[in-house]
Order: sequence, then C-alpha cells, then structure tokens
Amino acid sequence: MNSLSTQPIPGTHKKRKLSPAELRAWIAFMRAGLAMTRAMDRDAEATGRLLFSEHHILVTLSEGPAEGIRPTDLAERAALTKSGLTRAIDRLEAQHFIERRPCPSDARGQLIVMTAPGRRVLRRSAPEHFRSIARNFADHLTDREIDVVTAALERVAAATSR
Repeated sequence: MNSLSTQPIPGTHKKRKLSPAELRAWIAFMRAGLAMTRAMDRDAEATGRLLFSEHHILVTLSEGPAEGIRPTDLAERAALTKSGLTRAIDRLEAQHFIERRPCPSDARGQLIVMTAPGRRVLRRSAPEHFRSIARNFADHLTDREIDVVTAALERVAAATSR
C-alpha cells in the first residue's frame, strides 16, 4: 500500500512517504474506529437502545443551546456526514426524540431540538452506552495507554480542525 510514489505534504514543498509505523498506526486507528462503532451498534441493537450515531446526536443536542442547533453545525459537532446525519435525524424524528423548528434568524433555515422523550431516552440509555464503551474500548487499555491515546488523538483533532 505504501509503494506509491512520494506525495507532496500540504503547505510545504516537501515530499515523503509514510513510514511503515505511521501507516500501521493509521490502519489500526481506522480499523479500531470502525470496529468500535459496529460493536456499540450491535450492543445497542441487542438491548433495544439507540444506535451509536443516534446516541451521539442526542448527546450533542443536550450539550448545545436550548433553542437547538442548525443541521450543518450538528453534523460538524457530531462528526457525521450530511447523509449520515440526515438518516439519523429522520429516525430520531420518527421516534419523537427530536423535532425540527424554524430558525428565527433565517426563514429558510431550521434548528434541530431534542424533545422531552429524547431527553428521557438519552438518560435511560446512558448506563448501557457507558458499559459498551468500557467493554469494547476502555477494558482493553491500561491507564497509561488511555493517557497516551487521549493525548495523541486530541493533538491530531486539534491539528486537523484548523
């Protein structure tokens, strides 16, 4: 996979290949993220809870302003694609966990707001959601590894959100 010619590094005039360790780390990160999402969705389906993306959207809404969040901002905050967000919003709206309201400052826009049933389901699903995080992620790491992973991923997130 890393046999491609060297590639330009954005913002510089340099070219380089990824080292085998860098490529291995990237692949492990991608596989772990996908595996975690799938495992948490399996756990949720087995217990009749919210899917990972749905839970994450409700958490994001609960941490946002009471008047709601624009769909574009919600997609960014929840780190979902627009199509993924649309599907999740449609499911959550059908279950009456969220609602769309007109945006008071933009007649063409809308806000996504969590409803009282949405707050209840989020509160009820939290314990099993956290057990799933422990079972599928935290239980496989030492305290030191958690510190290292956290520091590294926070640094990558900060660097790529510019």
